[in-house]
Amino acid sequence: MITCENVCYSYDGRTRALDGVSLSVAAGEFVCLLGGNGSGKSTLAKHLNALLVPDEGRVVIDGLDTRDPEYVYDIRARVGFVFQNPDDQLVATLVEDDVAFGPENLGVEPEGLVERVREALTAVGLMDFERRETHALSGGQKQRVAIAGVLAMRPRVLVLDEATSMLDPRGRSGLMRVCRELRDQGMTIVMITHDMEEAAAADRVLVLEAGRVALEGTPEEVLTQVEVLERLNLEVPPACRLALALRARGVDVPVHVDERALLDEVAGAVTGAGAHAGSDGATDLGTAVGSDAVEKERAGASFTSQPRTDEVLLSFEHVSYSYERSVRERARKRRRARRARQAAWGNDPDEVWALHNVDLAIRRGEFVGLAGHTGSGKSTLIQHMNGLVQPTMGRVRAFGRDLADRGADASVKTKVGLVFQYPEHQLFAATVFEDVAFGPRNLGCSADEVEERVRRALDAVGLSRADIADKSPFSLSGGQQRRVAFAGVLAMEPEVLVLDEPAAGLDPAARRDFLGLIARLHRSGLTVVMVSHSMDDLAALCDRVVVLNEGAVLLDGTPAEVFERGSELHRVGLGLPAAARMARELADRGVALHSDRLYDIDGLAAELADMEEGDAR
Repeated sequence: MITCENVCYSYDGRTRALDGVSLSVAAGEFVCLLGGNGSGKSTLAKHLNALLVPDEGRVVIDGLDTRDPEYVYDIRARVGFVFQNPDDQLVATLVEDDVAFGPENLGVEPEGLVERVREALTAVGLMDFERRETHALSGGQKQRVAIAGVLAMRPRVLVLDEATSMLDPRGRSGLMRVCRELRDQGMTIVMITHDMEEAAAADRVLVLEAGRVALEGTPEEVLTQVEVLERLNLEVPPACRLALALRARGVDVPVHVDERALLDEVAGAVTGAGAHAGSDGATDLGTAVGSDAVEKERAGASFTSQPRTDEVLLSFEHVSYSYERSVRERARKRRRARRARQAAWGNDPDEVWALHNVDLAIRRGEFVGLAGHTGSGKSTLIQHMNGLVQPTMGRVRAFGRDLADRGADASVKTKVGLVFQYPEHQLFAATVFEDVAFGPRNLGCSADEVEERVRRALDAVGLSRADIADKSPFSLSGGQQRRVAFAGVLAMEPEVLVLDEPAAGLDPAARRDFLGLIARLHRSGLTVVMVSHSMDDLAALCDRVVVLNEGAVLLDGTPAEVFERGSELHRVGLGLPAAARMARELADRGVALHSDRLYDIDGLAAELADMEEGDAR
């Protein structure tokens, strides 16, 4: 179905983004593309539907050469492409119009369009969302609309470029299930991902490095090469990490990418019993990040350390918010049966409230994690924290001031820094210095104070003022751009830092680096509120986790307290951290672990090794 022969491509005529890539993908094969940021994954993907054509070599799709203009329409009808950011792909104001756009341009008759739209929305769990406005959807819901729009075209090849990066655990699991079903029906799937658990579910894995194919093989062959993957800024799946940690402690278990197979082996080794089948719980939820990657003991930044206190900096008092102009009209629609529509992916198309009766307090010095399914209200909640939106009902206080009071809003914004999901989208100035200096200048700081704030902010994010200040932010790498945008918020010297999925789209090495930076800033004195779909990140970083469900607070406690409630989390589409999930699976296999402990990979391996040693004695 796909053949690439010595493909070379350069954006600027000097540096090759692709440098001699040769590969083939069979019809009906599920292939994952891995690689660090800048390795050439997205560039290669855009060659698969003739968005780009090679400078050298050739790409052939189902027998059609992408360089021949005569075949461009046919190739794009065969190859459906889902971009990483859905806002780059949505074209219509209503969901049904957006999903119908592709098949309509393929000449599908109107009666056929209705069927295709319905089937595609059902596949991504957005039944009865046809009349919803796309701009009012959450990021994860937008991504699912973009996926539905491609599925409605019924392509022969589906290319997904980090399409799961904005989805909650249930959404990720659902998309992987859809991919497997489509593969079984004969569709060819090429998935770009940084999630090793997703890669483990593929038929074949290819790893790119500097525009070349560095590794190729089955998941077992590729994802167990720890040293090579680490050099390529990647990591191994959680099951591999546990196996390696056990082997380092003398427990003889094979290295598996298949989590269930590994846990059967571990249970047999520890209990002395034969391996047997585990529970039927899903094993493809969550994103693994090593606890050593985000330790809170990293060197401090140039900010005054502030110990955690009982002082409330932000408070929500019975806060409700609706994006709808007529709440009563939506309430009448809501009376329709909702349970059937929610069953697949947990969304209610007739939900009136984005937030409903939220009571919440953020205290000085806390690191609070916000979790919840796609559309649960996380982004809406944090936009209340510095007055970007005002509650429909209830009250939000920041530093003792009601944000609805005239004059309070501007002063609070200097104390609550909000970093959006893709911070680099906040960049706009001609140079890095001008971008970072924008906030302090608008606060009325003197030239000397602006200079000092820019220096401190760039130092805090690990960038040199001398090396980078005069460069265009748009000439930097993606990771550097994210740090510059982050510095622009830090230059305002906020007391509370609010982050919406700050590590989305980063490769494992950049992710560890960025989360380590956030941990360091928290240790140096900032109060942090972080939205994340990664249960591992929340468990490793946060001292408190708040879980939202359909706009209301479902759980609020320490990570250990929240992740003890695994059945409730699963019910609302969330998972457990990888180590906690595996500990629970081992308990189901008869391994007597501490039921009240929140494990990380190293802690779980150490306890299992002690148990195995005790059995041996």
